[in-house]
Amino acid sequence: MAKSATISMRIDGQLKSETETIFRQLGMTTTEAIKIFLSAVRNRKGLPFQVQVVSEQEFPLEQRKKALDALTGAYPMMTSSADFSRIKQEEIVFEERKFHS
Repeated sequence: MAKSATISMRIDGQLKSETETIFRQLGMTTTEAIKIFLSAVRNRKGLPFQVQVVSEQEFPLEQRKKALDALTGAYPMMTSSADFSRIKQEEIVFEERKFHS
C-alpha cells in the first residue's frame, strides 16, 4: 500500500516520552503502535476497546485481576514483545492485502 498520508499532532511531552519507553520495551516504535491501533479501528469499525466510565465499585479488584489474567492467557505462546509486534504487523499486512485484492 502506498504511503501518502501524514498524521501530525501535538501531545504532552511526558506522555510521549513515557509511551515511547513502553513501545521500545514492546519492540516497536510509536509509529508502528499507531498503525496497529488504526488498523484495529478499521477492522472492528470502532475502537478496539470499550469506552466507558467504570467505578471501583462496579468493577472490583478481583474482576480486574480475572480480566487481566484472561488477556495475558490469550497469548500463551508468545516468547517476547518482539514476537508479539512481528505477529501483529503480519496481521495488519494480511488485512491490508484483503482490502486491495
